[in-house]
Amino acid sequence: MDLKKAREFIKNIKWVFAKSYSKTFPHEYTTRDRTNDDMLFESFIYYARENSTIKSFFSKQYLYYELDGYEYWEMGRPVKAVQVLNKAPIDDNKHYRYPVPPNGSKEMLLNKLKERDLYVQTLLDIKDKTEKQRGILKFFLNSERKSPNIIDHSNK
Repeated sequence: MDLKKAREFIKNIKWVFAKSYSKTFPHEYTTRDRTNDDMLFESFIYYARENSTIKSFFSKQYLYYELDGYEYWEMGRPVKAVQVLNKAPIDDNKHYRYPVPPNGSKEMLLNKLKERDLYVQTLLDIKDKTEKQRGILKFFLNSERKSPNIIDHSNK
């Protein structure tokens, strides 16, 4: 993916206003199934992560991809488990944007995400998985809200 394809992806996908967060954290979102193209969805996630900046959301830090006045983010799951992509106007003056992550945080978080994605792909490529390998994959591919497979750059 490149910048032109990222803009096309953003323009052509259906975004939905997140009603449940309208008063606290207004934003839009889209889902993997709205793309009808897993490879395109995952390609955007990889591109966005590589070209992102790290920002706080209260005590946690996530990667945010900024483009044309908007920021795009997901929750740091393995790429194969990401189901939701969020979008909001950039506003770094919000109270939840502090503290500012220390230098080097983006690289550390990005490396953790890449290592985990490689591990997940290695497990997916195994033809005859053991029970333990199937259990590990089930954990990593969990896409439920607040599932424990989310990696952020917090002090936990």
